[in-house]
Amino acid sequence: MKNAFYLFTVLVILFSFTACSSKANNRATFQATILEIHDNYYLVEPVEGSTELNSADQITISITSVNVSSKPNVGELLEIVYDGVIAESYPAQIMNVYSIRVIK
Repeated sequence: MKNAFYLFTVLVILFSFTACSSKANNRATFQATILEIHDNYYLVEPVEGSTELNSADQITISITSVNVSSKPNVGELLEIVYDGVIAESYPAQIMNVYSIRVIK
């Protein structure tokens, strides 16, 4: 009986580590047009057909902890890589951004 309990405990711990590490590796990518540029964030509009557009037509993208590939201008298209989490507010918010690249 003790062996079964120990085996169960070990499996639960291993599953917990696996779940945490796979969640940390989740990344989503989408394209959006810049509507406004502010000191700590961009206000963007996801392109037609993106999953993010189903959440909101405007999203603020935090830029406090990311290097942008080049300095963008309003109206330019960006490729944004983030953790897949969109805060449901208006405008919606993406806080954990991994990279931002100017496409055109």
